[in-house]
Amino acid sequence: MAVARALALLAALVVVYFPALRGGLLWDDDRHLTAVPLQSLEGLGRIWTEIGATQQYYPVLHSAFWVQHALWGDATLGYHLATLALHALAAVLFALVLRRLAIPGAWLAAALFAFHPVHVESVAWISEQKNTLSAALGLAAVLAYLRFETSRRPLTYAIASGFFLLALLTKSVVATLPAALLVIAWWRRGRLAWREDVRPLAPWLVAGAVAGLFTLWFERSLIGAEGAAFDLTALQRALLAPHIAWFYLGKLAWPAGLTFIYPRWEISPADALTWLPLAAAAGALGLAWRWRARGRAPLAVLLLFGGLLFPVLGFFNIYFFRYSFVGDHFQYLASMGPLVLFASGITVAMDRWAGAFASLRRVIPAVLIGGMSLLTWRESLEYLSHESLWRATLARNPDASMAWFNLGDTLAKQGRHDEAIASFRRALELRPDDAPGYNDLACELVVVGQAE
Repeated sequence: MAVARALALLAALVVVYFPALRGGLLWDDDRHLTAVPLQSLEGLGRIWTEIGATQQYYPVLHSAFWVQHALWGDATLGYHLATLALHALAAVLFALVLRRLAIPGAWLAAALFAFHPVHVESVAWISEQKNTLSAALGLAAVLAYLRFETSRRPLTYAIASGFFLLALLTKSVVATLPAALLVIAWWRRGRLAWREDVRPLAPWLVAGAVAGLFTLWFERSLIGAEGAAFDLTALQRALLAPHIAWFYLGKLAWPAGLTFIYPRWEISPADALTWLPLAAAAGALGLAWRWRARGRAPLAVLLLFGGLLFPVLGFFNIYFFRYSFVGDHFQYLASMGPLVLFASGITVAMDRWAGAFASLRRVIPAVLIGGMSLLTWRESLEYLSHESLWRATLARNPDASMAWFNLGDTLAKQGRHDEAIASFRRALELRPDDAPGYNDLACELVVVGQAE
């Protein structure tokens, strides 16, 4: 039954994501795929041993790209299919984890995760194969660890730890998984015991901390996540975090206006409205804490959501924050918690009313998944090419200077120099301190004979 559902899920995802499967390379895809000097066996060794040889030090991810390049070279269809298959695998493993935890609506939650339009960015953007691959490996680690909790067999623990290390070396955001497992243990038993719960996860917590600190150093030192764009006070970062969390929760509940680059907020402690997300978050946690005697699920979901988002809540410098403090791909893992709560609630309600409204058991999930599938299909159309992505971004965020710069670069490569000049001029109006942008504009002016 599970195999049939998995195959049906994969087939449906191919249909829903069909527009994106025809898409080419986007933004930084060319810097993630295996460069010519790394395409040999010696290059595979450099992926593991040489820091800076790849866009980020994620050797499992770049080894996967190395294998894929050996299989289908530069054909983007292969990379898209691999990313989609990993997304489907992550959804299936998600369902198996939920079934292991005896949570109602396991397959509904997995389907909502699979077809939610907020995940189009993670599936249609080849660079974000690090999301789908790390999620699949991380969920395999969680599933194996839950089996270890029952058997306490060293081999099962070793398998779980191996999957976790592979996931860490794919994307360090999975460093939050051991903390998530502690939350799950508390949810199941109402307490945490050092011997049974904390001690087995201590090595995972240490490994996750090391990987996270290394990634922060890499972001600052080699990618450039520093400078004026990141000069935020501790108070500003504390106010930014709940703003980010509520934004992501809102997009999960109502996925309208999704875009590649969202407007970058200004966080001003002097503005009273800036404090509202913090007050709302404190209120939600307080209510969930008081409710815990009746049910620990709401508090557990809030802790899981915030914990899995923690690396991208603004406390640390991430290069993408130069353009926006939020991006749909950042909540790929964290979205699972709220989706579980929603799916289990719907399932329990349908079971309760099954006698009077038996048809609802099929109608409600079909409407939910069908509606999300249509939104996902439409969203994936934007990921066909550089130009379609940047024009769709500017339609929703016309002040995105990065999109104007990249659109100008795309137009210039197509020989549409007058349009490129207009795009570069608009970008520099929005960001007049961008030196490379002036160089790009100058090059285009020379091409059209306006060297003066």
